Amino acid sequence: MLKQQLISESKYGVKCPYSMTPKGICIHNTANDASAANEVAYMSRNNNEVSYHIAIDDVEAIQAIPFNRNAWHAGDGANGEGNRNYIAVEICYSLSGGDRFKKAEQRAAKEVAALLKQYNWTINNVKKHQDFSKKYCPHRTLDLGWQRFLNMIQAEL
Repeated sequence: MLKQQLISESKYGVKCPYSMTPKGICIHNTANDASAANEVAYMSRNNNEVSYHIAIDDVEAIQAIPFNRNAWHAGDGANGEGNRNYIAVEICYSLSGGDRFKKAEQRAAKEVAALLKQYNWTINNVKKHQDFSKKYCPHRTLDLGWQRFLNMIQAEL
């Protein structure tokens, strides 16, 4: 179940300045070991042009940016396909991996499946950060197997 903890509208100019009609979901790994709550608190607090819609850990999934606003996550620029058209999902605990990461990934598969159903999308609407820029992200999910993760989502559908 997605918990909403939306950023202040005063941050929209920095974090999500454009309206958006999403075309799909872009998967990331945080590359650290912070919880979803800590990820969202940090992103909401700072003034960096880095943002994402949802952070997911082993315990909860937290939405920080409305799905009708863009986020700065895909590394493909101000008018990039990823940044302007995709719901960004950060999977937590990817630095150390292990059980917490596996549980976070399972929760992410459930949340992504729910969004696919909500928007009447298919598994083809799920992309990785790497698809929009050359960055090796979601690093741990890629190491463990991208198709394996897509299969987890498909099983939830």
